[in-house]
Formats: sequence, C-alpha cells, structure tokens
Amino acid sequence: MATAQDKRAEQEYYDQLFRKRKRFDQFPTNELYDDIAAAARRLAQGKQALDLGCGSGTQSLALLAQGFAVVSADLSEEATRVTQSNSRDAGRSLPVLRADAESLPFPDASFDVCVCSMLLHHFKTLDKVAVELQRVVRPGGVVLAFDTNAHNPFVWLFFNVVHALWPLPHLTRNQRALWSGEIERAMGSHGFGAFHFSSRSTVLRRDWLGNSLAGALNFYSRALLLRLSNVLLPSIARGNGLLSIFRRLPASDSAPGGPPQPERPAPTGHA
Repeated sequence: MATAQDKRAEQEYYDQLFRKRKRFDQFPTNELYDDIAAAARRLAQGKQALDLGCGSGTQSLALLAQGFAVVSADLSEEATRVTQSNSRDAGRSLPVLRADAESLPFPDASFDVCVCSMLLHHFKTLDKVAVELQRVVRPGGVVLAFDTNAHNPFVWLFFNVVHALWPLPHLTRNQRALWSGEIERAMGSHGFGAFHFSSRSTVLRRDWLGNSLAGALNFYSRALLLRLSNVLLPSIARGNGLLSIFRRLPASDSAPGGPPQPERPAPTGHA
C-alpha cells in the first residue's frame, strides 16, 4: 500500500476547486473556524500563528480577529490567490505562500500556534508532517487540528472503506478518517504531548454537493447519521469531525524522535 501523499493530485484538485468556487464555504457558518481561533487564543503563549492548509483563508481571518500575527500556507497555488483576495476584501493583510506541510519553508521555532483545519487527513502517514510541526512550532507552542473522525463508525465506513474502494468525486484520493491514537502516536514520537481530543459535528451547506439526486441523498443521509450518532455513540464518536489539541514539549520532556530545534526569530513578513 502506498504511504506517500499524491501531492500532484492534491494540488490539481484544490486548484480546480478554488478556481471554480473562489471560497471553501462547505459549512453554512464560520462557527467552527471562530471556535478554533478562540481556543488557540486561550492556549497560545504568544501571537505568531501559522494557518497550515489555509484554503480560502477563513481560518486565517478568524485568527487575525483573535489578535494573532498570521502566516497562511497551502499546497494549492490557487488557494493562496483566493486567500490573498479574500483577506484584501476583508480589509486585512497577511503573508500567504504556497508550501508543503511535509517540507515547510520556515525557520525553526517560528510559531507559537499552528492551526491545521482539515489538513492531516490528507496524508497516508503523519510522521513527516509531525517532524515539520516539531521543527517550526516553539517549545510550549500549541497545535490545533480538525479532521474527519474515524471514531464515528459511519464516517470511518464512508472514508476508509467506501472511498478507499470506490473513490468519490468530491473527495481527493488521499482523504481518510483519522483515529486519535494515530495522531497521538505520530505527534507524540516527535516532541508533542498534553493531547486532548474531542468530536464535533459539522453540517454541510445544502448546495455544497450539488443539486442532483445523489447530492440530496448524501446531504440528508449525513444529517440522519449525525442524529443517530448523538443518540447511540460515546462522546468521542458522536461528531463527524475530530478536534485534536497538543503542545510542543520542552527539550527535557520530548519523546524520542530527535531533539527540538533551537528557537529563532519568528517571520515578520512573507516567508
């Protein structure tokens, strides 16, 4: 089984999506992004933030609203253009660049917080991303990640069985649902600790999957399964999304996987 991310397929998929839609507005409100940004503000010890996998910039704008100095990065060139345009439309300015999460173009210990909204579940394995996060996040810094939730059996079946066997056109080939244990093992072996996991339900916009019969069935079946999940499943499995929060440990507390890198000045402009 292949363990490397198909980066070309990822970039082409999102370049096409952002050229068509101009925004990544799959949710009816920005509540999720606002809540993640507020949690980052409560937990972060400084103001330098990286929005990794920035998409159309909604998460970046939420972080700016919390007072962070934000750098936005995405593998998709078109996504970076859309983020720049949307930030200008909102009257804000932030550095935006194309970057691969497995090979980041930032100095060591650049950020107090990194938010990865719907990013980690695009990788077959998490170790290379974990190495880069350990390098660019300062000791004591925090990472907040939001991904599809494998603890929910309906989500696991949809992403890790159905999509794996019969690739669905509205998903990239790399996408899958993640278990908290996989995230903790990968990140814990590369200098992170203090893990906290919770589930959260996200509802799609009715028109996100199109107005076809298949799109309607997908939308209403998701809504029904989330209602059933809230009744039948334990809390970690109720939502279709998994929120992971973990902190970069000091050198003396780091798990095996290489010593933390020394701190350097955070970026002050375009990287």
